[in-house]
Amino acid sequence: MGLTALKQTVQTVCRLGECFSGADKEYVMQFAFRTGDGELTDKLIDELLQTGADRKIIYQKFNTLVDFQPDWIRSIENLLISLELYRVQEEKALKTLAEILSVYGIELSEKEIRELPPDKFREYARRIEYMQR
Repeated sequence: MGLTALKQTVQTVCRLGECFSGADKEYVMQFAFRTGDGELTDKLIDELLQTGADRKIIYQKFNTLVDFQPDWIRSIENLLISLELYRVQEEKALKTLAEILSVYGIELSEKEIRELPPDKFREYARRIEYMQR
């Protein structure tokens, strides 16, 4: 949404401030920002201003108009992204470790390194340390 349109929405919400709860204000701002549609945002404001309006139904109605996601879904998506980034880094580390070990004559695949018990890995590390002396 353009800054002018967002500014207009902010001005409208501030002008009608007492009519809205903090949650309503936040919802309207997020809606305006995500849709970029001033007319649709005005329609949302009008519906929220109606006496006895059911906020939950209005929110659900307008959520269907945009790709709104609850916080818990965004959190799960962020966790999945983090897990994927971690997996990629782990693969790079295992590949590098396999290359380093092969330089010292220890031929292990990435899968073997992943399954290697810590004690056995320490033994390989000591062997490399001994070779460097």
